[in-house]
Amino acid sequence: MTEQPFPNLELESVLGQGGTATVYRARQLSTGREVAVKVLNTTFVRTEEDVSRFLTEAKACARFQHRNIVRVYDSGMVAGTYYFVMELVEGYTFAAYLQRKNRVAVDDVLIILESVAAALEYAWQRFRVVHCDIKPDNLMVDADGTVKVMDLGISRSLLTASRAENPNGEIMGTPAYMSPDQIYDMADLDCRADIYSLGATAYHLLTGQLLFPGKTDQQVVDAHIGPSFARDPRVIVPEIPRALALMLNRMLAKDRALRYPNWETLAVDIAHLYAGEPLLATPLKVGESSMSFMSEW
Repeated sequence: MTEQPFPNLELESVLGQGGTATVYRARQLSTGREVAVKVLNTTFVRTEEDVSRFLTEAKACARFQHRNIVRVYDSGMVAGTYYFVMELVEGYTFAAYLQRKNRVAVDDVLIILESVAAALEYAWQRFRVVHCDIKPDNLMVDADGTVKVMDLGISRSLLTASRAENPNGEIMGTPAYMSPDQIYDMADLDCRADIYSLGATAYHLLTGQLLFPGKTDQQVVDAHIGPSFARDPRVIVPEIPRALALMLNRMLAKDRALRYPNWETLAVDIAHLYAGEPLLATPLKVGESSMSFMSEW
């Protein structure tokens, strides 16, 4: 392919394109290692805030060393083009899996929940980082079955970021999975925003349906913060365990004060679910969650 001006890198093929960046498969010339290179689209470089967001991501990700988080090796800027070099994951996203299989088996969703919770607990506890865009597109499984969290392109590091870096109040995230906290553009976003997004993601993986399908982005946003709620997932897939439906009901609380307070508490309930023990979570009242829970089942 056309030569790119990135030092020590030979680009080989395009792996994917999004609204903000293009990801290439590449080879590090000094080591021969196969890597992925994420390049900020030139049309996205409109303001200093755009560039700052991209570079903040790279610096934050480079600190992560967790088996369930895609590693970042390097970052930089060449001739006005911003990029970073990251671990090449040989596998597929769960968005791609949904396209092929429609939904993910319950046992596999439990593994995803456990893996993502462990990864994001590490990011939050060690670095106070909130991902802000958990969704099937940003979760991968590699060749040995390890679930990986990827694409922190619009993540927030609460150690380095402030509202001054986002003066226009732009909402960052994907509407289908976005927490009410992000929609309200809360200045003190914390791990509970990601817990909500992981709940919305798990609902989609389990049922093959979004929480609020068939709506425009604005209607979806309104549904997250309004009285709307999705059906109990057991109505769609009866084999979903009652305890798992209860867990999602609590993860998807519209008021973050009603959600799991942290990743550790969610991890305890995941362990209880595996063991067949009662959960810490209790059902929310109708309208308090973006997902209904039928207690009588």
